Amino acid sequence: MAGRCGSRNPGGRWGLALALLATAAPALGHAQQARAPREQAAQVDPRADRLLRQMSDFLAAERDFTVRTEGTLDVVLESGQKVQVHRAGDVRMQRPDRLRVDREGDLAGLQLYYDGRQLTVYGERSNAYATTPAPATVDATLDVAAERLGLEAPGADLLRGNPYAALTEDVCSGTYLGRAVVDGVPVHHLAFRNSEGVDWELWVEDGPRPLPRKYVITSRDLPGSPQYSVNLSDWNLSPRLTQDTFRFVPPPDAMRASFLAPGALDAQPQGGAK
Repeated sequence: MAGRCGSRNPGGRWGLALALLATAAPALGHAQQARAPREQAAQVDPRADRLLRQMSDFLAAERDFTVRTEGTLDVVLESGQKVQVHRAGDVRMQRPDRLRVDREGDLAGLQLYYDGRQLTVYGERSNAYATTPAPATVDATLDVAAERLGLEAPGADLLRGNPYAALTEDVCSGTYLGRAVVDGVPVHHLAFRNSEGVDWELWVEDGPRPLPRKYVITSRDLPGSPQYSVNLSDWNLSPRLTQDTFRFVPPPDAMRASFLAPGALDAQPQGGAK
């Protein structure tokens, strides 16, 4: 049942696949949505809530930015063994209608382009790409990519127009864990639990730029409690971005594929991974 810590719903959108592949969250009823803010307010540390809001407001106000992402994704094999997959990438954003993600990793090398009209994903290893019409905003395109195509950009909730609303949608508790250091940067460490079987942590930069510096998601209801962890570095809040940055031009020998063809764009996990 939504709104209660520890409830179990492994099909929620916060599962292991938040790193790249995601499913849509079940919609809450109007009555449940109306109760959620009161339940959250009673169980979220005010300092954690304030720092999360500051991060969200600051990031949402930035029209153009780029950031480097680097992290790991746990994969649970059929044997029950948990192994880590490395992935890194670069995100370029121009609100409200431009997004590009270049990602490389152990299992795939992908590029995602959104130019305000269409969404294109290109697989470098297979030299294949797929294109589909897209809505007029980044937020709406992220929804379409996740719900219809099974694609999600790294830490996609941080890219939305209102990160706070996206991150706290199902939150039922939150804690301020104190100060720490991430990649040499002083940060505040926040920890939250949501009602969909997921714990998540956020490290927010201390000072006048409350940027997210690290993000960890633990799917506690999945076998092995796999984690997705990403560090966010090299923030540039005044990048030089042009329309060509977000426009995909296929290589001359690239093959056009369909989003409906599983595995057409790049390599898939091997060895019986879940």
